[in-house]
Amino acid sequence: MAAVLAMQQALQSHSWPGGGEPLRVRMGVHTGEAEQTAAGPVGLDVHRAARIAAVAHGGQVLLSETAAALVRDFLPDAATLIDLGVHRLKDLGRPERIFQLTAPGLPSEFPALRSLGNPTLLNNLPAELSAFVGRASELKEILPLVGSSRLVTLTGPGGSGKTRLGLQAAAELLDETGDGVWLVELAAVTDAGSVPSAIAGILGVAAQPGRPMLDTLVNALAPQRLLIVLDNCEHLVDACARAADAILRRCPRVNLLATSREPLGIGGETIYRVPPMLLPAEDDSGAAPAELSDAMALFVDRARQQGVRLSVDAGSSPLIASICRRLDGMPLAIELAAARLRSLSLADLRDRLDQRFRLLIGGSRAALARQQTLLATVAWSYSLLDQAEQQLLRWLAVFPESFNLSGAEAVCGIAGLDRLDVVDLLGSLVNKSLVGTEQGPENLRYRLLETIRQFAGERLIEAGDAGAISAAHCEHFVSVAEQAGARLTGPDQGRWFTLLDADRANLWRAAQYAAGVPDGTSRVLRLSAALRRYWVSRGLGEAIAELVWPALERPEARSDQRLFVDAAITVMDATRGPDVQTALEFGERIVAEARQVGEPGLLIEALAVLCGRYYFAGAPEQGAAFGAEAVALARRTGDDVLLASSIMGYLLCLDITDSRAAGQLYPEAIACTQRSGDRLTAHVLHNNAGVRALRAGDIVAARAHLVQAEQAGADIGERSHVVPVNMGWVLRQEHDPQAARAAFQDGLRLSRRTGDRYGLAYCGLGLACVTGDLGDWHRAAALHGAAQAFFEGLGGPWQDPEDRYRADSIAAVRRRLGDAGFDEAYAHGLTLSFDDAIALALSEARQVAA
Repeated sequence: MAAVLAMQQALQSHSWPGGGEPLRVRMGVHTGEAEQTAAGPVGLDVHRAARIAAVAHGGQVLLSETAAALVRDFLPDAATLIDLGVHRLKDLGRPERIFQLTAPGLPSEFPALRSLGNPTLLNNLPAELSAFVGRASELKEILPLVGSSRLVTLTGPGGSGKTRLGLQAAAELLDETGDGVWLVELAAVTDAGSVPSAIAGILGVAAQPGRPMLDTLVNALAPQRLLIVLDNCEHLVDACARAADAILRRCPRVNLLATSREPLGIGGETIYRVPPMLLPAEDDSGAAPAELSDAMALFVDRARQQGVRLSVDAGSSPLIASICRRLDGMPLAIELAAARLRSLSLADLRDRLDQRFRLLIGGSRAALARQQTLLATVAWSYSLLDQAEQQLLRWLAVFPESFNLSGAEAVCGIAGLDRLDVVDLLGSLVNKSLVGTEQGPENLRYRLLETIRQFAGERLIEAGDAGAISAAHCEHFVSVAEQAGARLTGPDQGRWFTLLDADRANLWRAAQYAAGVPDGTSRVLRLSAALRRYWVSRGLGEAIAELVWPALERPEARSDQRLFVDAAITVMDATRGPDVQTALEFGERIVAEARQVGEPGLLIEALAVLCGRYYFAGAPEQGAAFGAEAVALARRTGDDVLLASSIMGYLLCLDITDSRAAGQLYPEAIACTQRSGDRLTAHVLHNNAGVRALRAGDIVAARAHLVQAEQAGADIGERSHVVPVNMGWVLRQEHDPQAARAAFQDGLRLSRRTGDRYGLAYCGLGLACVTGDLGDWHRAAALHGAAQAFFEGLGGPWQDPEDRYRADSIAAVRRRLGDAGFDEAYAHGLTLSFDDAIALALSEARQVAA
């Protein structure tokens, strides 16, 4: 039935331009396995279930044998089906018997079908045994290149799908003119001098005694019009370059399409870097993608080819997406992973990808040995490198994600490699598709695919260089941190936050390394102190505190008292653990030590942070005294940055203890940020002013401050749950529950991504309250339980005004459900797993009529 629907769609879209030549379109309809999707008529994926493929010019409707059988009963009396025989169409994995539909108004005379078996279409392209999946945008880019350039080279790392993409492009270029499309497979050729002979053998050009084979070949090709596909050139790149250059110069009607892990490097070459397959978009919710990406579609297709009945639903789709992302969208890795589903579940497969080289084996026995396992494929590329290139590739494995040229020079420019060596070798690795490039915030950045990085990392350990390279990496990024940290307070701070974001993974790795080695104490403390603003603003404060806290206990940590206190303030600022009393005692001890250091700025920061700790501990009266001292000291310095940040900490407690006095301090602090250009502090101050206005019931002022907080945050790339959750409360007070729900869910996704437990709790609470507002009482009760589960273990009470909103909402839900009904649903929410609680919070609430 899907084939009929697709054919009807095709015929309905057939139109004729008035007064001119009829529009001539030949269409083919063939069947495949139907699958449930969100798209297509009656829930079927028409692309798979009844694929419509343009196979030549004309206005012909073509059907496969199965499709013909399906539509016979639906044809009008005047329509008939003509058997055109068995054809291997260029986009199918197997031959098909094709029928032509004839009916009044449809043309009946057409050129021969463009099937690979058509004797008028000269070619030696192989029959593909599996479907060609995805890559539509790549084909759309490649085909015009082949038309406009005499030599197009598809480059990419091993396993990126260069050969399959090249063959599909070649099939698309088949026509009835010229001398054909010819594939020359070079993977098994080991002698560079045999390249001309390999090409000649495919084209039937005989050797002439006493004459170089290349001369004989180009003389034979000179009058011909054809396309030659040179597949797998990388191990013979010099010989392929010489042959290609001779053909281009002496055979003006011959086009070349090459696949290679590096360009041929000759004049007239157009390079097309084959990207990984399209990956599913990142979704912080973990929900199933709305549709399958190319990489996911390939995984599903190859799993089914292995006999695995893989259903794609809300449960399996996130797992498939995660697997494809971790495999970098590389077709070979995806196909090998899909084959593993014969013996592993999706979750088991995902959890074992750190051991991908042992796991992803068992490719086709008919393939070359180096193409049968992921390890063999990568090892083959590695073996083609010279010693210096291998060394640099190993060393680059120390970068967990992307890096810039200065980072590569600083980290790898040791042990005999100077900076110019690194530049040249890095360029060579880029050319050989082992290092990728991407545009960074200010310059080009480099990245190893995860598969390449794992392989290189194993070689790094084998070579015994891992310790020295990790130490060099750490030292460089400590320097980066200290350079940037000094610039995170002024008007240019947005730029420096962006630069740090690009190196976040490197900074974190440096901190982990320093915290884990005996001589790393000073470096981990320097990283903690230099990037205090960065760690906290990016939701990494608790994570860095966990790394730094043990280092503070080491005897050598106090060798530099100022550095010790500076790093400890970061820990104090970030720690909101359940042991409130220990955190407060630690804070008071650090304030005491800051007094001994005798540096006003350090003492002011310590006092302001301790004030905030008392606020979150539910003791604002005690905290206010520390805050007042911090502000008084800051006023004496005349430093707007220090004054604004100290007022900011003081206001947390003063808003509770003396609201009128607090109201007079906000304008002063905000004016400080305007003079200094400190957008981070402005962001926090406007957010806190918005909360203050919420408590007072001034919704207009609350919105105005939160809008300014959002803008200041955008200026520095700050994204956390804080402003979205507070805006959610504003929207709720404005009686817009759907918009409030969207804001709370935005904050929940952000908190889930960063692991911010406070964000999970407060956003979950907001969603519980809004769900109650919508009258979905059982779900609201369960969400209140889930929010409480998130909140437990954080220490301290719910903050105002959320504590009031929570109490009012729970009372309303309890009245509707009764005590027993509420308690049952609430208990259910309390016991949900993390993933189930998130799924419940992000699911649609039902609006129930009052």
